[in-house]
Formats: sequence, C-alpha cells, structure tokens
Amino acid sequence: MNDELLSDLALTMTEHGFVRVDGIASIPDALLLLKRQTWNTNRAIVVVSPDEPPADFRAYLRQLRKRVAFKCGFFPLVWGIGIQVVIIGPGLAQRGIDPARHVARFDNQWAIIQNLFLADPAAGTCQAARTWGQYITGKFQDAISEVLSGYFQLAPNERHT
Repeated sequence: MNDELLSDLALTMTEHGFVRVDGIASIPDALLLLKRQTWNTNRAIVVVSPDEPPADFRAYLRQLRKRVAFKCGFFPLVWGIGIQVVIIGPGLAQRGIDPARHVARFDNQWAIIQNLFLADPAAGTCQAARTWGQYITGKFQDAISEVLSGYFQLAPNERHT
C-alpha cells in the first residue's frame, strides 16, 4: 500500500506545484519529501513511517520539523516553511494522540507544522488536524486528505486550530 499511496500523493501534489526532494536519508523514517517554493511561500510535505509510534511524540515531531526545514531550504525570520506531515504507522490509533495538539498555533517565521495526518494501517483509520492559514494552504491540505481517503477512513471531524 505505501508505494501506491506515495505515488498517488506525489502525482496529486505535482499538480499543485510540488516537486520531489531527493536524498532524504537524513530524515528518520522518511518515505517521501515534496516541496513547493514560490516568491512568497515555502511549503513541504513529508511522509514518514516509523516501525512503531514514537515514545516521545513531541520530540519526534520537533526533530522531523527541523530536518525537513533544513532539507527544503528556509531562512528563519525571513522565509519560513510550512510543513504538512503524514505519519503512517501501526498502533497510532491506539496511542490516543490528538493531532491538534501538535500543529502550530501561530507563525513563528521559522518552521511550523501546518497539518498533521496520523494514519494507522492496522486500524485503517486516519486522524488529522489543521492549523490556521486555510486561505493559503487549504487546497494542499484538501488534496492530501483526498489521497489519504482512498486508503484510510478519515475521522469525520478534522480539527482546525
């Protein structure tokens, strides 16, 4: 399923101007990294698949955010980056992780997680949360949701913070 999902996601997001980033071995558990850079926006989509849910989820996301930001290019306080994170892993549904607790509450002009998808292949479900800024990134988040809905049952009330 992962190869087909990754292919579908990459193809769909190419239609939105995203390109594949190669050399992602420095990003733990990364399966796919896409970026979209324009004169006024800097966005990334990363798909990771840890063997098991991280023990310290917040620390895992902090490290992931940092590595994605540096790999995709950003300039703190001048040209930040908004990251859409997709985590695919067995057992995520049972961990009780609330994705809304892990998306940015404000733009710090550095690297922020704008959207977090938690997909559990064992349960066949996916939870998601979005941050503010729907006018700029909503279409990207909608496209990711659409692709994931072909593989997972999305939670009915995607949360916006």
